[in-house]
Amino acid sequence: MLSLVSASFAFNAAPAVVPATRAGVVSMAISNPSNAVPFLTAPPSQSSGLPGAETGFDPLYLSEYIDVKWAREAELKHGRICMLACLGIFVQEFISLPGYPGYDANPVAAFSSVDPQALAQIFVGMSIVELVSNKGKYSSMDMFEDGTKTPGDFGFDPLNYGKDPSKRAELEMKELKNGRLAMLGFSGMIHQVLITGKPLLAGLGDILS
Repeated sequence: MLSLVSASFAFNAAPAVVPATRAGVVSMAISNPSNAVPFLTAPPSQSSGLPGAETGFDPLYLSEYIDVKWAREAELKHGRICMLACLGIFVQEFISLPGYPGYDANPVAAFSSVDPQALAQIFVGMSIVELVSNKGKYSSMDMFEDGTKTPGDFGFDPLNYGKDPSKRAELEMKELKNGRLAMLGFSGMIHQVLITGKPLLAGLGDILS
């Protein structure tokens, strides 16, 4: 009898209402994403206004600690040096100064054959040029403190390519991209010489054969 009453009560009782819950959607969107790496927040360099910096490629966020203009100055200088070096590493394999006793078609061996005092003179000369061209301001803390200097601009434009603003912007972008490519290219050339132990084109022939 008791079991029948209990069963009847259980049958007539209103079912418990379980409030429906819905998991909230977690937004993974970044309010200010990097143009180059969209899942990362944009680095300070992206909004610096420098040519090419709008891509926002700075995954290590170095621009949070280093002046972006100072970094661009260094990038342009190294790019220019490497563009010359990419040409020079080919030329020196076939051409030497007349009567120079230390000539070697292998660029690494040629560098090693230079007297240490001569190398010291070269580095001292480079340092003097660096100091004079920047009026003694060479650190990231003082090079751009007056706000008038443009990264990489030393006023050297004998052919007046920079008179047209639109043409100047185009050439600045080309220089930047070619400089970056040259830095990678020259690094690869030197590594090839170190690995093969031969001049660049001679070692390339062995690799392709």
